Amino acid sequence: MEVHHHSHTARKKWTHYFWEFLMLFLAVFCGFMAENIREHKIEQHRAHDFAKSLVKDLQSDISSLNIHQKTSEKYIVLTDSLLEGSKKNLEGRNATEFSFYTRFIYWTGPISWNRSTFEQIKNSGSLRYFKNYQLLEKIMKYEAVVNETEGEYINHMTRGNMLLNLINQIIDPAFHHDLSTYRLTSFDSIPVNTRENFLTANVESLEKKREKIREMLNMAIVQQRNLRFSIDTRLVPAKELANELISELKKEYHLE
Repeated sequence: MEVHHHSHTARKKWTHYFWEFLMLFLAVFCGFMAENIREHKIEQHRAHDFAKSLVKDLQSDISSLNIHQKTSEKYIVLTDSLLEGSKKNLEGRNATEFSFYTRFIYWTGPISWNRSTFEQIKNSGSLRYFKNYQLLEKIMKYEAVVNETEGEYINHMTRGNMLLNLINQIIDPAFHHDLSTYRLTSFDSIPVNTRENFLTANVESLEKKREKIREMLNMAIVQQRNLRFSIDTRLVPAKELANELISELKKEYHLE
């Protein structure tokens, strides 16, 4: 009978398996940490780029808000001029001046918000890149102010269209046509001689249109009141918040 000898290898100690496990664990952990650090740096870089772009958008918004506020204030002044002019006998030069100012009273210019960066951040889920929650809260607050102001603009435009319908029934179409190249936003830049030429034009008496004029003036007063309210409660606070955001974004992300 043959006898088979079995070779036996020495059994490894438990410490050997422990070190193998530890090395494997460390390799996986270090890989995870390296990936985490890399992802964190990418997020920081993206947040920096978004912040830089947001600052530009906010600066653009402030310029638009300044223009809109200036034009709103001009509208308020012109409405007062119309009210004073309506107290006169609307014939001859009085009728011409009234027609001239009426042309600018249906202004419905929107604010040119620059929302491209915020929409990109929101739609791509990149709001998480902004780790400063107070800063993020202000960004969201600013977005709410923009939406609220845009909502009021719809009402502003509706009233403006109603005003245009009334003005079309008051002003001589030929006179209105000649004035159509001028806008309320550039009212102050109309040359003095050009304005005087308009004010000396021959316009028919408006006395027979008093009923329509009254409707128009009432609507213009509503528009004027809402513009005053909008300046105090929307435009000025929006500019202040935009300036705060610019300052904090520059500080947080070390922007020049």
